[in-house]
Amino acid sequence: MVYLRRIVTLALLGATLLPAEPSAPGAEPLIVEAQRYVNEQRLPEARAPLEQLLAAQPGNPEATILLAQVNDRTGRRDEALAILEPLAARFPDNPRIIGLYAGICMLRAGELGVSLRSMRLARRGRELMEKAVTLDPNDIAYREGLVDFYRQAPPLVGGDLAKARKQAEAITRLDPVRGAAWQASILIQEKKYDEALAACDAALRLKPDDYIALFTLGRTAAECGRRLQDGEAALRRCLEIVPRPSEPSHAGVWHWLGQIAEKRPDLAAARAAYTKALAMEPSFNRPAEALERLNKKND
Repeated sequence: MVYLRRIVTLALLGATLLPAEPSAPGAEPLIVEAQRYVNEQRLPEARAPLEQLLAAQPGNPEATILLAQVNDRTGRRDEALAILEPLAARFPDNPRIIGLYAGICMLRAGELGVSLRSMRLARRGRELMEKAVTLDPNDIAYREGLVDFYRQAPPLVGGDLAKARKQAEAITRLDPVRGAAWQASILIQEKKYDEALAACDAALRLKPDDYIALFTLGRTAAECGRRLQDGEAALRRCLEIVPRPSEPSHAGVWHWLGQIAEKRPDLAAARAAYTKALAMEPSFNRPAEALERLNKKND
């Protein structure tokens, strides 16, 4: 199962969403320091202040969530799950925590391949993300997570294209631009590439710099081999935008740039793009598989 390469891990914003708890002395400066490192994409450096704070105040919700995000983005998802599981048990009705835990469960399932643990994590992630939607139906991030899961996961763990379409329709009612981009993703799944490209174009007419719409246009071009120049331009525009935690990372952008380069074909450019993707996210299996495939061509 190589589904769910980059699903929702949710914008970790809005401290009011968390129950208020007494803070340990010096907690706030450590949170601010760690958040600054995260904002600057200096993720490994964010670990020290967060671990220092959690040593002084185990279970601090803000520090736990932020460290989980850092672990997720640096490929340490088992560590992220280990610290989020007890937090989710403490706050079972907090959609922010439940949604984050669900997204990382799904991602880890996708990395593990076919295994009993992968299936357990995938089912748990789906059930929790469905719960997050119930808890906060107007937050499209949770619905985006379900669209990505339903359209990519096998039926054995709950994949269902009809359910993906239903969630995409709900997103469209809340945000027409994002909804169009997600409907394009479903059309890609169905190999209806002309319709997918048209949906991307419609979204970008409404909002030319929407990250998801740009990313989806690039991915569609890469998958179908059409409008490669437009697709590359869209992906390179993505590289100029800092993605939100709920959006595909720049590693995903470089992966699809590699796919476009292969379609041309420009194997040197493809290899360089896949290498960049892998350097950003060492646990990202798709560029690793692509590099292995290119290396076999040279043998």
